[in-house]
Amino acid sequence: MTDAISSDSLRRKSSSSSSSNDVDIVDQINGCFGRWQLRTILLIFLCKIPTAWFMACIIYTAPYPRKGELVCRPAGWNASQSQELLEEHNEINTLLSEERSTDRLFNVDVCSAYALSLTQGFVRRYGQEWNTSSRAVDSSHLPCEKVEHTTAYKSLITQFDLICSRRVLVAVTQSFHALGALIGGLLAYKALKHISPRRLMLYGMLGQIFCGNLTGLVDTYQLHVYFRCLTSVFCAFMYTAGQFILNDITSGQARILVITLSELFWSIGLILLPAISIYFDDWSYLYVAISSSLFILVWLHRWIADAPRWLLRHQRIEEALRELLESATYNGRKVPLTLDVQLTIYAKDLESEDQKKRSYCGIWDGETKRSQLIYIHCIWGCALVLYNIILLMIRTLGSAQVHVNTAALGFAEMIGVFVGLYFILYTRRHWRWAGNLMIVAGICTYFVWLLPQTARNSRRVGLELFFWLLLKFANSASIAVLTTCTGEMVPAEKRVYFLLSVITFSRLCLVLSPLLTTLVVIHPLVPITIIATLGWLYGLALRRLNRYYWNTEQPHIDHVPTPNTYRRNSALILRRRSSTSSEVSGFSNELLSNFEHNLAVSIADIWHINFNPINEMEEIELNEEAVKSRSLETI
Repeated sequence: MTDAISSDSLRRKSSSSSSSNDVDIVDQINGCFGRWQLRTILLIFLCKIPTAWFMACIIYTAPYPRKGELVCRPAGWNASQSQELLEEHNEINTLLSEERSTDRLFNVDVCSAYALSLTQGFVRRYGQEWNTSSRAVDSSHLPCEKVEHTTAYKSLITQFDLICSRRVLVAVTQSFHALGALIGGLLAYKALKHISPRRLMLYGMLGQIFCGNLTGLVDTYQLHVYFRCLTSVFCAFMYTAGQFILNDITSGQARILVITLSELFWSIGLILLPAISIYFDDWSYLYVAISSSLFILVWLHRWIADAPRWLLRHQRIEEALRELLESATYNGRKVPLTLDVQLTIYAKDLESEDQKKRSYCGIWDGETKRSQLIYIHCIWGCALVLYNIILLMIRTLGSAQVHVNTAALGFAEMIGVFVGLYFILYTRRHWRWAGNLMIVAGICTYFVWLLPQTARNSRRVGLELFFWLLLKFANSASIAVLTTCTGEMVPAEKRVYFLLSVITFSRLCLVLSPLLTTLVVIHPLVPITIIATLGWLYGLALRRLNRYYWNTEQPHIDHVPTPNTYRRNSALILRRRSSTSSEVSGFSNELLSNFEHNLAVSIADIWHINFNPINEMEEIELNEEAVKSRSLETI
């Protein structure tokens, strides 16, 4: 009977306190942030680095072949012609290397072997005086029966002959990676109903180690694609469970900082990937190195905390109590003497909330306008397509500068994350600012067509890289805003289904987006033009959302007053104050002088001061307040 009474009293006390302070027992013990949270946060952030490596390693496992690294072997080829074609091939490379100022010289098509070049010395006759008329006359060509690779680096392209008509298969591998992320996200959502987030993270690490190594060791393209998709599933397990833990152990502004800054470790992964790739001359070794790096994280997994609310929701009160006591110990916080009883009550409350029937269709019930929901789905899809395509298209700038270009993308992404964090914390209209930045970046990218059509030397690549970095910077700032602020569009009870819908749709767009990279066969600048158009279009959609959502907690910033305005308005305020203080004869002159010197007002008060003279009612009120304060002083 006493236990029932104490439980009822504690339930009433906890409900009253939660209604007044809106803080549950878990937040009371954990706090917003502390050493206990910091340890888990850093370990979860580290898990994103090998995931970013695995996602972006296609840049180094399938680089575009350089000139002279492919030799065509047409049908009817015999060994007696090998020396002759080799000499012609070397002569072509010499001509191409001597003429650095233009790309309009004779272009060797690696997918075809020209018949005249085999029989009449075509290159020797036309190499120095090539023009459009000779191109039109000598258009007969023989398709290659075999292509020999002379590169020292063994890549996916040389392993599986992913050239010519098979070039699209490079994009297909990345599409299967996106498909794995899509499937993994849905499976993780289902798995988290039965498996704890900490345990699911461990399964993701072990799965990436096993399947990631097999991805690099298989000798057929079909198996490579299959294991790449499967590894991506386990990557999705790892960072989905990690994000769940981060949301559970942090609160308030600390949660905003943690969720936004978690994107930094994707950027750090991009910056570190070139440093890893230079040590390997085979794509298989790179996959093995990336996947095996997770052994360190498996050993560190023991120090990753579990989600206390998930444990309470599944009635695992003893484990939740152990986690909270550890948190209180490391963070130096006080714990109630009846903590186990309060956790039992809170677990029952969470269980009753889970029993309420909610469905995906509930987010489309009209409480939030359907047009806004469609906007945010399209924005997420465009933002992730840009994120993925910019990363893949860095390969087209040439393999000579690919290491520097990849690191530059990582730094641009880091700067974008910090700019997005500034928009979230210190602006009222973060949607509008993110949209404006994306519109400017998208429109400015069109100027890439004004670059001179010269050979792709370091100067030309650097100029083109600037526009890629501009898009990457603006897109990263927008993704930071989207990641942190998307949930504010719907009530808390619909947030899980809403975020699941948005992320699923964006990953579905990612499945088809790598095929855009194949449009370089039309013109090298077609893909960047398409994604620039997507960028300013979703920037307009972000501005549209700004009409309905903004940061109401951030105060409006007033105009900066000029010195003359400050002197005039402050003098008026002091005159009004002095008329009040003059009625108080009990105050000493020293106290009154200190009162005037220490008086401070906000900039808003200076701007919104009433310039009309004080009316009689205000004078009466001021006199009454002065008399009252004087009587209190006398008492």
